[in-house]
Amino acid sequence: MKKCAIYTRVSTTMQAEVEYNSCEAQRDKILAFIKSQEDMEVFREYSDPGCSGGDLDRPGLKALLEDIEGGQINLVLTYKIDRLTRSSKDFYTLIELFEKHGVSFISVTERFDTSSPSGRLLRNVILTFAQFEREMIAERIKDKLQQRAEKGMWHGGSIPFGYKTVDKKLVVDKKEAEIVKQIFEHFVLSGSPFETTKFVRENNVGNSLIKAPMSQSGIYHLLSNPVYAGGIKWYDKVYSGQHTPIISNELFDHARQLLKTKVVKRGLRPSRDYLLSGLIKCSECGSGMNAYHANKKGKRYFYYKCYKVIQNGPQACSLKSVNADSIENLLIEHLIRMSQDDQYIDTMAFKMAHEVPGLTEHELLDSVYRTTSKNIKNALRDFKKGIEAGSRLEQSLIIQKTVKSVRFSRNSLEVVVSLKDTGVAALENGSGRVAARIRGNELTPAPRHQSVGGHTARAFHAGFETSKWWT
Repeated sequence: MKKCAIYTRVSTTMQAEVEYNSCEAQRDKILAFIKSQEDMEVFREYSDPGCSGGDLDRPGLKALLEDIEGGQINLVLTYKIDRLTRSSKDFYTLIELFEKHGVSFISVTERFDTSSPSGRLLRNVILTFAQFEREMIAERIKDKLQQRAEKGMWHGGSIPFGYKTVDKKLVVDKKEAEIVKQIFEHFVLSGSPFETTKFVRENNVGNSLIKAPMSQSGIYHLLSNPVYAGGIKWYDKVYSGQHTPIISNELFDHARQLLKTKVVKRGLRPSRDYLLSGLIKCSECGSGMNAYHANKKGKRYFYYKCYKVIQNGPQACSLKSVNADSIENLLIEHLIRMSQDDQYIDTMAFKMAHEVPGLTEHELLDSVYRTTSKNIKNALRDFKKGIEAGSRLEQSLIIQKTVKSVRFSRNSLEVVVSLKDTGVAALENGSGRVAARIRGNELTPAPRHQSVGGHTARAFHAGFETSKWWT
């Protein structure tokens, strides 16, 4: 009598089958076949419910192979050949093992066994189609996940720290989101992944799933994950996600650039972020204005001080210094106000386009005007969004990204705002640049005939009246 092993398997991809969609149903069919034979008896049953046929890492199959190597089995029976495996390579490996130990294989529904030439031929044909089906299923799943990513939908996997899932959508976990912000800001300020990991462990920040402290590799993964800035990554592409971001794009981009350096860099000023640091200049003498503070009656005051005054004393420049909070608030207030006035921006863009030398054709003039207006609106709206939603550090980063330079005098504040690529050759190759001077609510654009390159052409000037905060 041949000692028979019954092997059954079912995976999640079997849900489309109706008649035989369980290991029990497969077992009944195999037992009926054995009873119809005169020289077979059941030695043992092996089952792998819920296991994929894509590999051999299955507990039931491992037990079956151990008994085969022990010489206890003469024949292996399955309901279908793809219940044993869906991989041609794995099937040939199993057949070689079976033949080495004198074991035959029978698929009861496909009616062949490996001892006959016709059975071996049919085996190979059926297995080829089984692998094709498996690869098609994998391709369909991949396409579906890519479509979800392109639509900005979360496509599954481990839930990012800082989020939870509701109806298969990412939703911000407020408590964890605050920790995520602290991690990003600590890294940007320190410039050190090691120090950031130390900070995380000192504050007992851990993975709620595995109940363990976050490792340095976990910190690297968190800092490089675009999901926190509102992105969904699929392979090498990042799509705009439907979920709410935890941090700004500016903070994420800054952290990513620090990670790329692979060396510890000095971070931003941890005590107070001077929003206009490195941007503001004194219009009286042309010197830069440095971040500066003074202590009076136990209270600290923050200023931007003319570098010429710092170097040569109070008499070196009549402007001296300006209160940091006042000048920063003025700039933010006016740029936000501009961002909300489309008609105002259209008027400014129209006058800027008409004052670019060499633009005479109506269609080109109209194209320059519309493109310029669009780019100014985008820059100012991104600025408004980042300023209103961000922390002090994120505000500093959005200003560094948006504002190219600032010139301060007793009566005005002139700001140069960087724009994204206009895509209009006339602005990039023209011989002049238009500056819009804004005093109060009135627009008085004036041409500034300067040589321009690609970058400087993608900017506009704005001037604001100032109060007497200077000293």
